[in-house]
Amino acid sequence: MQTSLLRKFSFAAFGVGIMALAASTGVSGQAGAPAGQGGGGGRRGGGGGGAAQAPAAPGAPAAPAQQGGGGRGMPQGGRGPVKVLVITRGHEYERQAFFELFDALGDDITWTHIEHPAADIMMSPKYAKDYDVLAFYDLGGPGVGTQARAGGPAPVIPKDAVITPNNRAYPQPSPELKTNFEALVKEGKGLVFLHHASAAWAHVWPEYSEVIGGACDWYAPTKIRGFDNPNMGYFGMTPQHITYVDKTHPITQGLGDGFDVVDEAYACHWFPDTFHVLATTDFKPADPTKNLNPKVAYSNAAAWVKAAENSPVFFTQVGHGSTAWAVPAYRALLRNAFKWIGSKEALDWAKAHPQKIWK
Repeated sequence: MQTSLLRKFSFAAFGVGIMALAASTGVSGQAGAPAGQGGGGGRRGGGGGGAAQAPAAPGAPAAPAQQGGGGRGMPQGGRGPVKVLVITRGHEYERQAFFELFDALGDDITWTHIEHPAADIMMSPKYAKDYDVLAFYDLGGPGVGTQARAGGPAPVIPKDAVITPNNRAYPQPSPELKTNFEALVKEGKGLVFLHHASAAWAHVWPEYSEVIGGACDWYAPTKIRGFDNPNMGYFGMTPQHITYVDKTHPITQGLGDGFDVVDEAYACHWFPDTFHVLATTDFKPADPTKNLNPKVAYSNAAAWVKAAENSPVFFTQVGHGSTAWAVPAYRALLRNAFKWIGSKEALDWAKAHPQKIWK
């Protein structure tokens, strides 16, 4: 507990410094959502609890794309060679258990945590250069209701926000954030997206969803790739079996056939034409048309890899809360994902198989 508190206090100074830098350079990303508000706030996972550290799978490269660094700020945890910047905000989560997950991977990664809006400036070639991987467990551009709550003030709605038919407002990303992130993805950077990060900017930034390989929103209808979807589905505390369908990839090699987990499941609009499936879930919604356009097929993909421009990308739907984070097999999957996505092999693979996102 003392170590965790020390990390929080020590990194507070770094966060303040980056926020000041963001203000001085004119970079203004989305405002962070208050707890319990916007894009999925308040959906909590199950109980806490730790787990023994899972062993790394054989065959996954250990060398990161670049050595040293740990970012311009103070490393927050771990002692491994792969430098990971963990980005959060926009969605509630179990903080202590989440950071314990990253500590459990500390033999292989050194991780630093930052929140939006300070994180926006780090999503650029200049400030991300000392990290091998950017790991997103955020919800950029969370929606807010346009109507005042009982006894509360009227919400401030940006003039360029997208207003959905059920009166939710979704802000636009700043021009600086869009320009810098495009440059980062085109240059080549390891990117990992976890669980609800798939809902970031879904209404307003289609290229961002294409980088991930899908889009979600559980609180408002969406238009994704020209298809009108109803509210997409989330199904909390769902028992699932995750099956590895590619057991030869460096991320899954040596991890066995799969694992069982109790975690939130999704019915979201994935883009299977853009990614290579590593794992599937046996969960299937009773009626997918309640959450998806009838012309959009439900996909049971639970983890995948893809190239976005010159960047290697890993996404897993699994990982809402501590009931998943404590599973040794899940930790093993993330360990290998960080090791491979942050490797020169992954960067070379993405550059050899670039998938164009921006025109």
